[in-house]
Amino acid sequence: MFFPRARAVGSSALRHLSTSTSASASPAAPSSNPASGSVEPTHHLVTLIRSAIGLPKESKRTLEALGLHRLRQSVLHPFGETTAGRILKVKELVHVANVTQEEGEILVKRRRPEGSGVQTSGRVYGGGKGLVGEQRV
Repeated sequence: MFFPRARAVGSSALRHLSTSTSASASPAAPSSNPASGSVEPTHHLVTLIRSAIGLPKESKRTLEALGLHRLRQSVLHPFGETTAGRILKVKELVHVANVTQEEGEILVKRRRPEGSGVQTSGRVYGGGKGLVGEQRV
């Protein structure tokens, strides 16, 4: 059976992200004008894809510092050296996407629609025999 591996972000990918202020100040950098259609990413969307069970406490604390508590939970962090360092510490456990703040907020809020999953069957919890409302004599 084939299991796809999680994409981990290497240090070279995060190196240019931590210096985003100097890259945006250069004249060769594309403009972030929304009218032109090309908007540069400004945030990391970090998603926990592997559990920290059995790992050292330092790894668990790093995930807590990133705000990740459950599998498949996503959080949004602005580009910065501190965030990049935390991501590198747990790069085997997380998936990182570079997004704009607006895109990231939409992706973080994406949830299942209300009422998806369990549907009530009309029976009382604990069931037993008989229908709801039927009285025993």
